[in-house]
Amino acid sequence: GLPERLIGAAPDLFFGHFLDLWTRDPAAIPADVRAAYLAACRAAVPSIVADYRASAGVDTEHDLADRAAGRTLGMPVSVLQQDWGAALGYDAAALWRAWAPELEHRTVDCGHFMAEEAPEEVASTVRELLSR
Repeated sequence: GLPERLIGAAPDLFFGHFLDLWTRDPAAIPADVRAAYLAACRAAVPSIVADYRASAGVDTEHDLADRAAGRTLGMPVSVLQQDWGAALGYDAAALWRAWAPELEHRTVDCGHFMAEEAPEEVASTVRELLSR
């Protein structure tokens, strides 16, 4: 419960920090949208922390078991990667290609919040995925 208590003590400060740090174009998240994000995050602190816990534990165990069994995704998959992820050496295409033989990968010139900063590219990618 410690992370929940720490984040819950100042959720707007905590989540606002990431909204500021991970957004290349601050205008992409106007004040009313920011307020909605913060309200949603405040209401979901336990779920958000549980998701991070799972990614460091049970999700990894399940991924390793699926890889060992040779499982892959049988449907087309599209992955959008922020350009700063590629600059840091994170190769999303290589990671996802092991799971998704029908992979379409694109690098997007924006921050973390792609739907807000590059909505046309995100919508186009979803439309193309649905047509595949």
